[in-house]
Amino acid sequence: MRLRIFSIFSLVSFCLDGLLVAGSFMLANWIRFYSGWMKVGSITSYPHYRTFLLFFVAVHLVVFKYVGLYRSRRGVSGVDEFSKVAKAVFISALLVSSSTFLIRFFAFSRLVIAFSAVLVVATVWLERSLLRRAQVLLRRRGVGVTRIFVAGTGETAKVLIRRITRNPGLGYRIVGVVSEGRTSGAVEGFRVLGVLSQFNQLLGKHKPDEVIFALPAAAHGQLIPLLVTLQDRGVKYKIVSDLFGLITSPLESDVLLDMPVFEMKEAPLRAWYNRAAKRTFDLVLAAAGIAVLSPLWILISAGVKLSSPGPVLFHQKRVGRDGRIFHMRKFRTMRVGTETVAFTAKNDPRVTRFGAFLRRTSLDELPQLLNVVTGRMSLVGPRPEVPGLVEKFRKEIPRYFERHQVKSGITGWAQVNGFRGNTSLEERVKYDIYYIENWSLLFDVKIIARTVLDILEHEHAY
Repeated sequence: MRLRIFSIFSLVSFCLDGLLVAGSFMLANWIRFYSGWMKVGSITSYPHYRTFLLFFVAVHLVVFKYVGLYRSRRGVSGVDEFSKVAKAVFISALLVSSSTFLIRFFAFSRLVIAFSAVLVVATVWLERSLLRRAQVLLRRRGVGVTRIFVAGTGETAKVLIRRITRNPGLGYRIVGVVSEGRTSGAVEGFRVLGVLSQFNQLLGKHKPDEVIFALPAAAHGQLIPLLVTLQDRGVKYKIVSDLFGLITSPLESDVLLDMPVFEMKEAPLRAWYNRAAKRTFDLVLAAAGIAVLSPLWILISAGVKLSSPGPVLFHQKRVGRDGRIFHMRKFRTMRVGTETVAFTAKNDPRVTRFGAFLRRTSLDELPQLLNVVTGRMSLVGPRPEVPGLVEKFRKEIPRYFERHQVKSGITGWAQVNGFRGNTSLEERVKYDIYYIENWSLLFDVKIIARTVLDILEHEHAY
């Protein structure tokens, strides 16, 4: 049933994509030549363009397939979906445009291609969003669900189980947990079925559709025989283990004395031109944000003053790039004199009623745009901590201080992946290091977009 459901959605998506690409092409042609919105010297006959339509649609569908738009993917954000569709359409437009230069069997308006690209991105993304929502609704009703084992009982496995439990629309139903050592008990409410040494017998007994490995680094040596077992049985698997935290640096090949070697690739933000690009990006967006949101700042300032006596802004020492101390600004959300380094909890008595609203919507973070303009912070980066906690975490958490290779951020890769507030610091550090070692401007844009979309739904925003 699960495979049939996915096949139906894949086929529907393929057919709708073809219709939307064709419709976008025809609408773009109408806008360019027949709408009267643009100056037209001569009109190429519509049948002439219709000859090109099949080629146009075929190129898009082939590229969509190549880019992976018809693969089964769960838990994909709207931002990721939009990015993938935009990438596929850009490649398609480039191929179509190039072909008109090479073939030249008739004059072709480049504006039609440009208009088509915009329309295809908008319509295909909307179509996929609606189809994905339909899939989620069906999965919530038990249609097309995938029965899974979770292999692992550590913090990574717990985080994974909590996310799956909170998102039934993913279509995962946890059968049970396979442990690295203990033979009984439960993890996040799911029964431990057995240990890794019993893996083959457990597969035969419970017959899961898929296995997700979330093992600690110490258990990675056992992975290979387990993966061979799964391949022999035709069971799918995914790996979301601590390997993500141990090896995040991309490797690059080189030659040393005619011998091939691998070395760690330098983090992108060590290059001055990347730092300059990020700084320009930060400065432009932060300045624009301050200007556009200035009326909101006035309203929030009034709300803070009316909610409790004291200053509007809260200043606190934080540790930034290279361990330098700076004063981070936020709208005050607690009663004066109650602020401490302790994490806030749900229904924290220190937080005012208006402050709770600001925290829930993250509007208390807006003054940090001033920190960005002055160069103390970035829009995107690891969240800064107070000096006392940095010294403590530096001793307790491996690679913790690597977070300070870059400027601290208002939001970050860890935050949009659920590690905000009183959550696992070890996991947060892994995401921060991944961000540092894989930075790009597009990565920053993606994180900002996800922050805007997710900001009102995060359960740790209190």
